Amino acid sequence: MPGHDVPCRFWNHDGPLALERGGVLPSFRVAYETWGEPGTKDGRVVIVLHALSGSSHALAGELNPQPGWWEGLAGEGLPIDPSRDFILCSNLIGGCYGTTGPSSLDPRTGRPYAASFPQVTTGDMIGVHRALLQALGVRRPLTLIGGSLGGMLALQWAVQHPGDVENAIAIVSPGRSSPQAIALRSVQREAILADPGWNGGDCYNGSFPERGLALARKIGMITYRSADEFETRFHRQERDQRPHFLDGRFEVQSYLDHQGKKFVDRFDPNTYLYFSRAMDLYDLSRGGSFAGAFSAVEGRVLLLAVDSDILVRSSEVLEVHEALLEAGKRSRFELIHSIHGHDSFLIEMQQIREHLQRFLGSGGPPLRV
Repeated sequence: MPGHDVPCRFWNHDGPLALERGGVLPSFRVAYETWGEPGTKDGRVVIVLHALSGSSHALAGELNPQPGWWEGLAGEGLPIDPSRDFILCSNLIGGCYGTTGPSSLDPRTGRPYAASFPQVTTGDMIGVHRALLQALGVRRPLTLIGGSLGGMLALQWAVQHPGDVENAIAIVSPGRSSPQAIALRSVQREAILADPGWNGGDCYNGSFPERGLALARKIGMITYRSADEFETRFHRQERDQRPHFLDGRFEVQSYLDHQGKKFVDRFDPNTYLYFSRAMDLYDLSRGGSFAGAFSAVEGRVLLLAVDSDILVRSSEVLEVHEALLEAGKRSRFELIHSIHGHDSFLIEMQQIREHLQRFLGSGGPPLRV
């Protein structure tokens, strides 16, 4: 079954979890990994927050030596260093890599929750993170870092629980989901829902929406990368030069096919639906102004945008920065130059580390760009 337990630690909570938009989980489990030792002198507590398709395995370590999805973020001599800092990453509530989600068994029925799983929000994800940290005795203040959905969580955490946060680092993350991003994700969800294999969410015993989930991923990949990257990598090269649309294929189509198949092999379609919807619901302003929402923020904020990002435009990230400054907060905005679009937060590690070094190594005044 796509989505699976990875080598990690688990925390079980036997009591109920009431969710922001209604619904209650009778109990839940969280999968997490750590690097470094808590309580190291002069070290930070760093919480890595993953994006839509991520897991707790951000970095290689003793528990799991396989490369993580954000390899290169931390290391000896880097701004985030496991020899000095304590790092934690957990799979978000609703996930499919060990944390309770739609593919988990509902203890009340003995069957997978599937589409009966209650809708989770970014606020619920933060609440579960905070409960985990309390159970583990992890001290505050925290340095939060994430890209895309992970950066949304970092910003919302700094707004809702300001006393927790010393540094919030958000990469390619807006203050609210734009109408275009919502439109794109709605079409991705429709691709899954229209596949008969989704079967009303009951797709864990013989039925599975392979074509729908692959199509959703293909649409996503088009928004995660840029026109310049597609031009550079694929040009108009043809894999199959036959003229009929049923036969002929360009190399870029084969690339998307490959990405879709890989995703089907590793991810749960229901988790995709729930996380996608949670991103749509995300809005730090809650219908008001960003500056008003940021009035309670206490920690410093680093915002990184990418000049080729078509999913979260740099202007959306800059809007958050300017609202933080308007609210009198300490914010730094930096623009990453890359052809890799939204996915640059997973690729442009050298630039990201340089920005982290300047931000974490200095408590200087905010930088307006």
